[in-house]
Amino acid sequence: MGFVRKRPPTTAPYDPALRMQARLWGLFFYLIVLAFLGAVVFFVVRYQPLSTGNFTFSGPVTADGENGIRVAYTGGGTFSFGFLLINDGPVPLTIDKVQFTGPNELLVPLKVEMAAKRDAGAIGVGAPGLERFMQFSLGAGDRRWIVVRTEFENCARFAPGTFETYTQFLVTFKVGPFTKHAWVPLPRNIRVDSPPDWACSARGA
Repeated sequence: MGFVRKRPPTTAPYDPALRMQARLWGLFFYLIVLAFLGAVVFFVVRYQPLSTGNFTFSGPVTADGENGIRVAYTGGGTFSFGFLLINDGPVPLTIDKVQFTGPNELLVPLKVEMAAKRDAGAIGVGAPGLERFMQFSLGAGDRRWIVVRTEFENCARFAPGTFETYTQFLVTFKVGPFTKHAWVPLPRNIRVDSPPDWACSARGA
């Protein structure tokens, strides 16, 4: 009968220096990942690549200057304007909403329309290429024609001779899974003057 002598298992001697080195490497990689995630969050929070270009309008404009236009309040009338919405960044976006003014201002939004960039400049109601606004993708360097239709309201809320100037609009868009809201400057300012009493029947109501 033969006997096989088993040797006791050998284990590496405990080395505090190696253990500490491994922990330091783990901490180092953890900090790298943390810094990367922080940079991504910072980028997304600060990221606003939208700008505007071109500009056209349809309505009772009384002055057309270098810095903007002046619109005469016309009870029961409408005013429309259009511009290009441009993605100047390297990342594709999803545009969810374009919002201009509110229900208590001199210009009250009726609807927003859009068209491909080849139809930029279309402004008339029912113009070829214009369609109801809906969510759309805007690639890097791409642009889309936006038309905002408004009506004149709320003159009774504003004293004669006062005015409102619209300089920007609110866009809700997505960058990957992140949703952002950004105020984007209009290509030109729009000033609307509150009318005199005789032109605002609501003041005498």
